[in-house]
Amino acid sequence: MKVNNKTFKLVFSALMVALSVVLSMFKIEFLYGGSITIFSMVPLVLVAQMYGVPWGILTGVVYGLIQMVMGLKNFSYVTGIEAYAMVAAFDYIVAFGVIGFAGVTRKIRNRAVAASLGAVIACILRFFCHFFSGITVWKALEWNDAPAFISERMLQPDLVPYTYSLMYNGGYMFPELILTAIGSAILCTIVFEAFKIDVNAMSTKKLKATADANLSEEKTEG
Repeated sequence: MKVNNKTFKLVFSALMVALSVVLSMFKIEFLYGGSITIFSMVPLVLVAQMYGVPWGILTGVVYGLIQMVMGLKNFSYVTGIEAYAMVAAFDYIVAFGVIGFAGVTRKIRNRAVAASLGAVIACILRFFCHFFSGITVWKALEWNDAPAFISERMLQPDLVPYTYSLMYNGGYMFPELILTAIGSAILCTIVFEAFKIDVNAMSTKKLKATADANLSEEKTEG
């Protein structure tokens, strides 16, 4: 099957976005806030591994827009155009768009390693988006019920926004990272094997087609 066919590419990516949306509805609420989803980012990692970073980013942005519509109530907790824009970007559009960077490892021959490493990179980038949103928009000015292992220095007014955002977002993103890495390694290995996908061969064919086209133009001009 020609997985690089435009129609297949669009339909497959749309199905993966839909699957991610469905999986995102199954959540485990975490202790300090946030929630862990059951492999919701794995289908997006698969798309990035199959089609590369640009297409992966586009797919992630589409998913982020859907999540933003589903989470519109979160905008009621902030005020001002700037805050709305920050939430839209760093909690949804950019935060899920960066999942496309899971495709940077797609040329690694070992599919499980490529997918899991790509997933780790994507999750780390997503964490930084949420962390930035946490210290700018959602910043906590005090944290009275902080866990005992956090030092008093880290709970000083100047550091509380960073400490809280780190704990809040890191608390659910770390297990999400682990689940995504494991799920991506399994799913990508299965799909790549089932469809006999070789991204290196796909790139080689593309380069050859471009070279042939350039050669034809040169002959025509000659």
